[in-house]
Amino acid sequence: MNRKIFWILLLGSWWSSFASAQETTQQVAKPGEIVAQLASEVADAETVISNAWVIDWMKQVGKLPAVEAWQIESNGKQITIDEGMFYYARYGSPLAYARALDLAVTSGFEPATGAKIFDFGYGSIGHLRMLALMGHHCVGVDVAPFLKRMYANANGPLGDGSVFVYDGQFPKEEALTEKVGQDFDLVISKNVLKKGYIHPSREVSDPRMLIDLGVDDATFLASVAAMLKPNGLFVIYNFCPAKAATDKPYIPWAEGESPFSKDAFVRAGFEVLHLDVVDDAEARRLGHALGWDAAGGMNLDTDLFAWYTIIRKNSDKEAGTQP
Repeated sequence: MNRKIFWILLLGSWWSSFASAQETTQQVAKPGEIVAQLASEVADAETVISNAWVIDWMKQVGKLPAVEAWQIESNGKQITIDEGMFYYARYGSPLAYARALDLAVTSGFEPATGAKIFDFGYGSIGHLRMLALMGHHCVGVDVAPFLKRMYANANGPLGDGSVFVYDGQFPKEEALTEKVGQDFDLVISKNVLKKGYIHPSREVSDPRMLIDLGVDDATFLASVAAMLKPNGLFVIYNFCPAKAATDKPYIPWAEGESPFSKDAFVRAGFEVLHLDVVDDAEARRLGHALGWDAAGGMNLDTDLFAWYTIIRKNSDKEAGTQP
């Protein structure tokens, strides 16, 4: 994938930019071509990851099913869906989830075979398929209609696990929330739950640059708590570009801190393990390992920033002692 296009996607632009690029500049990838390319990146990327389970997950990328190209309609245009589009989609390489998963394991996620994992704003299916190949059961939700069309036939068992992705607003839509289910071991959200998207610190002229959860913060967090097992983890990880100077136009997706306060998490029944931790150095190590700063790419020191927040649902015993 063209690295300029990759960074448009990763740091917050629109599907229309990618669709246009796919129409005009992108050669159609052969089945297996992108999977092989991703597999070639693992050797360097695993050197910046601390947990053996996450390294094993990264190695599953070479086992992803090959994809034959086909077409879907988007905004009245025919868009080619090849293996690159299928596995990169809106947010680039599935390996970009490595740091968030590494932090989850370090913070107490114990990924026994058959773990249930929910991704809020999943963006692409590759990382979920890699988890399924390890025997885990994954559910993703997003609101982008093109994902619904692209992954219309992608749901079901894979390896010893499974992947199911759905379109709609969680938890606003009751039927969707019921379909997603409960008893998850891990809830993860990457590049979606940003303060700038949910509670921007400056006025935003175009509401399309924001994310409407459809419910208030308390309802959203209560719904996440309800879907997690006791002691289950909720991981928010955000890559961001540099924040704009005060005299420059505001960039909502650059404000990557948590949109929710510590008090809001606690009221919803969570223990806050890490709140708004700056992760620039580790994000840049991963970016370099994955070649994001290769020729035509970005300057990692000035263009890439990251934050994470990790909270744990209280155990049943702890929940029973809450005032």
